[in-house]
Amino acid sequence: MAHRAEFGVSILKEYWGLGIGRALMEACIHCAKTAGYAQLELDVVAENARAISMYQTAGFVEYGRNPKGFRSRNAGFQELISMRLEL
Repeated sequence: MAHRAEFGVSILKEYWGLGIGRALMEACIHCAKTAGYAQLELDVVAENARAISMYQTAGFVEYGRNPKGFRSRNAGFQELISMRLEL
């Protein structure tokens, strides 16, 4: 497990589209590479198409799904997509 790192990012909706999420993701990728990890992992809610697109653009690939992986106070259970990036 020492070869794997996991990260997560959350941006308030009023700050979407400003490049904050991309900058944080790129910083996490750089940090993981510098630390010598071989793989970077994340989970993303399946309905979050914007985030999924950003992760795919960076080279992340889907490797699994959990139909009840996240429970939101407002939306109830939501599907999570597990993604990874080979460093």
